[in-house]
Amino acid sequence: MTTRSLALVGLLLSATVVGVGPTLAAQSATVDDDSLPLASAERQVVTGETSVTPGSELTVRLRSTDSDAPFLRQQSARVAEDGSFAAVFDMSSTPPNTTYRLTVLYDGQTLTEREERIVACDGDCADPVPETPTPTPAPSGDAAVQVTQGDVAEIPVAMDGTETAVFSIGGDDVNYLVNASLTDGDGDGTVTVRFDTANAGTDGETLSTADADDSLTVTHEEPDLPSTLDPAAYEYRVFYGDGTGDGADAVGTLLVESDDAPDEQFDVDEAPEFGFERSVYRARQGETARLTVVLADAEAATVSIGGRESGYEINATVRDGDGDGTVTLLFDTAAAGHDGPTLGTAADADSVAVEPGSEVALDTRLDATDYDLTLYRGAGVSDDVADIGTLSVQAGEEFTSDRGPTATIVDGPTDRNDTQSLSGLPLGPGSIALGVGGLVAIAGLGIVLRPLL
Repeated sequence: MTTRSLALVGLLLSATVVGVGPTLAAQSATVDDDSLPLASAERQVVTGETSVTPGSELTVRLRSTDSDAPFLRQQSARVAEDGSFAAVFDMSSTPPNTTYRLTVLYDGQTLTEREERIVACDGDCADPVPETPTPTPAPSGDAAVQVTQGDVAEIPVAMDGTETAVFSIGGDDVNYLVNASLTDGDGDGTVTVRFDTANAGTDGETLSTADADDSLTVTHEEPDLPSTLDPAAYEYRVFYGDGTGDGADAVGTLLVESDDAPDEQFDVDEAPEFGFERSVYRARQGETARLTVVLADAEAATVSIGGRESGYEINATVRDGDGDGTVTLLFDTAAAGHDGPTLGTAADADSVAVEPGSEVALDTRLDATDYDLTLYRGAGVSDDVADIGTLSVQAGEEFTSDRGPTATIVDGPTDRNDTQSLSGLPLGPGSIALGVGGLVAIAGLGIVLRPLL
């Protein structure tokens, strides 16, 4: 980047104090004392206030500090117009007097943290869920969203009473441009556009919406880039209606910072914490989701995707082969539950091993819904949950799978770890066999599927 461009980015950063996204100003949050303590009951609501821009998404996390009653729960909370937020938890299975740490996070950074204790419930302890004003952040010429190369920026777009709008980012001066039509599907007056800087200029999905009810259609394809999107200031414009018209109805700036910027400009965690890199991951049906796990000093980690409620599950152990302390797990939503490899790793040196018999067989493609992500330290699922997250699979285009026949499952008791029941079956290449207990083996592929237990 030229000296002039760097100076421009520096000027914009220094001038921006309040915008529609993260800024250099220190963000903070407080938890309302009258929303605590939480009781051992359903519908326990944590409320608070934050300086984070309305429309942004916080993560409220409860992590047990009592070894006799381990648990880890977290919920997303959208910041309301007045800066308030609320997160609802079901604590009915947590015994009284259990101690825990309450943490409020934004964009991976801790805003506030405190130690608390669960109290006994005497009667009806369910909290009322507060009605919070709908956030309507309106971008302006002074608004800026800051993001680091390789990360995903969230840009809230106020729809100003219209159902559709055109979102345009970039231009000739930065050799990058992409346009998309936005639709406010849930009628809340805001569409939050997710801009994936890692996918910009590649075959991957660059633009998406944070809310599954909203939709986005690319109307001007982005150019192919030879490398990662350059650090620079990218102007974005919003045009209400179906076209770009004579002039933008609202404008703002996306500031892409270099991922090798000097440490003194940022709060750097010198000892990265074992866990998921983000609390929420998103993908559309038929696409491949990228789930990054921070192993820190652990030799291995086990990831569980889904569970009984979602109708799908798979468990796998990942190992860091290139020594960078992370593994990016590739989850192929089109292959999930069928006779193709569902999981892989972005780096060839890293590895992933699916637990035999852990993947649930599907008759159709993976449903568009939210899937729990559970992380365990070491190889194998245990009672000690290290971190949790969510994979949100959004509805995609209709498609016909070319992955071959789907196995037919017979009912019967199944031990998810029982792989010996498949031995001794004479199988030819590509054939499908039913083993004892309803497990399914795909010969030649080493894949074992099971019915939902």
